[in-house]
Amino acid sequence: MKSSTVFLGVGVLAVIGAVVGFLPDAELDHGKEVYSMQKCALCHSVAGIGGNKSPLDGVGSKLKSEEIKKWIRTPKAMKADSTMKAYPNLPERDLDDLTAYLMTLK
Repeated sequence: MKSSTVFLGVGVLAVIGAVVGFLPDAELDHGKEVYSMQKCALCHSVAGIGGNKSPLDGVGSKLKSEEIKKWIRTPKAMKADSTMKAYPNLPERDLDDLTAYLMTLK
């Protein structure tokens, strides 16, 4: 009984911590990893770090999450003369977490 109480307590603390921002958000961390693994910084910058072709600062204030996903999957559908590489086969979790990360860039 004692171990289940400890487990419940840890679970409650994790939820409270995530809600108020004390614990790292796994989805956002994974989104940052996807950004790195897909080499997005070769063309895009965040806070002045990365390529200068298209800064992403403020993208979370300018676009809705579905628009960001469309830019990632099919950039030419968003802008016909886009030179951005399309990522049509990016796994759904990667797309969701990358989008969640980009949405934090206000």
